[in-house]
Amino acid sequence: MTTALFDTIVKCTPHLCHHKSQPSSHKVNLADLCSDALAAWGTDHPADLSYRVELARRMALSFNNADQIILMDDTALVVPQSERILFTDMRGCERSLLPGLWLSAGFRCGGRILVYSPPNPVEMKIYLKLKKLIEERLQRSVQIQILYEDSNGHLYDLISIFQGNLNKYNELCELFAQRSPKEFYPEYHIYMLKRHLNEITKGIHHSFVFPYEMTELHRQELQPYSDRLTLPDVPINDKAKHNLFLKSKGFHSLPILIAVSASGKLIDNYQEYIQTMEHHNPIHIENSLENIQNFARGIIQAIDQLHNQYNVSAFVKLDANGAAGWSCMSPPSHSFMYNYDENQEKRIDYLCEYIQMKVVGQYLPIIAVVEEFIQPQKRSGNIDADYTVCGFVLGGKFFPTSINLCGTVNGSYIEQWTSSSSDHLNDSDLYWKHMFHTYSSMVNLEALEFGYTNGIYAGDLFVTKDDRHKQRDWNIRRGGRSSPESLIVFGMSNYETKVALSLADYGLNKKLNNIELFRIYTKICQCLSDDYDMYVLSSGFGYCGKDNETNDCFKFNILVHPKWLVQFDQNGEQMTLPRCQHKEKVTEIVKEVAMKLFQNTM
Repeated sequence: MTTALFDTIVKCTPHLCHHKSQPSSHKVNLADLCSDALAAWGTDHPADLSYRVELARRMALSFNNADQIILMDDTALVVPQSERILFTDMRGCERSLLPGLWLSAGFRCGGRILVYSPPNPVEMKIYLKLKKLIEERLQRSVQIQILYEDSNGHLYDLISIFQGNLNKYNELCELFAQRSPKEFYPEYHIYMLKRHLNEITKGIHHSFVFPYEMTELHRQELQPYSDRLTLPDVPINDKAKHNLFLKSKGFHSLPILIAVSASGKLIDNYQEYIQTMEHHNPIHIENSLENIQNFARGIIQAIDQLHNQYNVSAFVKLDANGAAGWSCMSPPSHSFMYNYDENQEKRIDYLCEYIQMKVVGQYLPIIAVVEEFIQPQKRSGNIDADYTVCGFVLGGKFFPTSINLCGTVNGSYIEQWTSSSSDHLNDSDLYWKHMFHTYSSMVNLEALEFGYTNGIYAGDLFVTKDDRHKQRDWNIRRGGRSSPESLIVFGMSNYETKVALSLADYGLNKKLNNIELFRIYTKICQCLSDDYDMYVLSSGFGYCGKDNETNDCFKFNILVHPKWLVQFDQNGEQMTLPRCQHKEKVTEIVKEVAMKLFQNTM
């Protein structure tokens, strides 16, 4: 079973089991602190469990004194139409479990986690051990239900079934494995909540609903139930709006940025941005050749303007409000487009072809951004000083929860390192405090203008070679960081990445049925946990092996302690791997484990 991983976590967190060694929060009654004092305390101790629970308790108070929290990872809802074709396995993305551990502890009646698929039995076993650890630390029970709806519309409490009848739980998993991916739709979690609202809120006066990312659709669909449900504020993830507004207020920790409207207009100040957005003509965003040409021409002109006016290189994000993916055009991958010495018309043609290939929906993005290409510092292991900073906003005040060091390729995120301690990331406490202060300043400036005073707040920040902050992106959603930042309440530093395996590489493409794929995926998860202390989250990916009509594949979202990412020299001595080799090592481990199990299958 999952003993190895559990033992690693216990060793990282002696205070969770041995009350003679208490964290510093037990010298202070956090409930007595005012908001300013608690935020300051959280800046020093963002991963402390008692702080997180107190923060969750204040969330409950802020959201109509809610009795329970309802979590759902409805990721597909916020992926732009033009990107959904790239994500055939979105129905397997479920990352609410670990955040639910500490968030539920702050609500009187705990938490309800709505899932589309039953978590893999291996993940469930580890999860319940972590839940027990938190309960031992808090010396009280934490009520959590993981709620799943089968194809007949029946609602199941998965924890109760897993603990009471493991065979029935496995049966539910294998029944789900046979469901068609076509049954899934982006709005699923919202409608699941509406279908079972009476049961989910039975005996509950008020509930706080915490989706993956709060949207206008959540507000529209759940507004009729405002007597029972409270929602966070709707965030703005448009980096052009954030950047130009903050610049107008004298905030300087920003890259130089020019926004480009779909009509090709260049915008470099907030007032002009607002006017453009208020009066934009829907005709200009239709996905037509003429509009694409206007859009591309404006972007190329903005690239050249950054060079000619500011003497800086550029980085293009085609959708100011989108996730990374196709939208980010890194200079190494598109060097011709960024080359000022090339013919401008040919560069415009190049970009037109790219947009025609990548934008598959009816409409173009409303706004693109062309910003200064940042040359960040390097951290150990040749990793860019590219950080994700996260916290929660209550009453317009920022309460920190984590800082992660991110690894990217061509502007797209591929990995992250998270720790409860700055020195584990080779940083200093002062360094982290400075980053948290940068985010607190942004929240203070934006709260009134954007009407965002209660909800999660997160983004990405570069540290430049001259030691300045450059706030480069806003990702105001729970996101991929939410699971790593939850595991650090146990004191366990962790590395997170994803590994995809094509079954064609093993001669097994289209040779196994859904149940066989699920059983092999489960065995791989078990081996990764037992032998390498790996936590496989979003284990719903294990049901998605055939979601791609052409190629069967497995995807693993891995959390692992960095101590396992080592190699041995010629003398058999263990050597720590540099960070730049961590993803390669995790991939190697997963492939080796999979190969052994596949060989037994063939």
